[in-house]
Amino acid sequence: MAKNKHPRVLSIEELEKKGTRELLGYLKRLHKCEESFEKSDMDFNPDLEDVETIYFKQTPKWKTAYRDVKAILANREHLGA
Repeated sequence: MAKNKHPRVLSIEELEKKGTRELLGYLKRLHKCEESFEKSDMDFNPDLEDVETIYFKQTPKWKTAYRDVKAILANREHLGA
C-alpha cells in the first residue's frame, strides 16, 4: 500500500488478489478512517471530489470496502496465534 494514510477504493477483484496480511493491513487502515465528515475538523469534504480514496466510515465506499474485506478474510486461512 502507498504511504497515504487514507485507503484507496479497491475492487473486489483487486482485494481477492491480495494476500491475507495485505488484507489485514487494509482493514486496519479502514478502521483508522474518521467516523464522518460532520464529526471531523475538516473545512471541506474531500470525499465529494475524490472517488478513489476513502476518508470517512459513514460513506457507501467505506461500507462496501469493509464488507468485501471481511467476506474475503472469512474464507482465508487465519494466521497462527
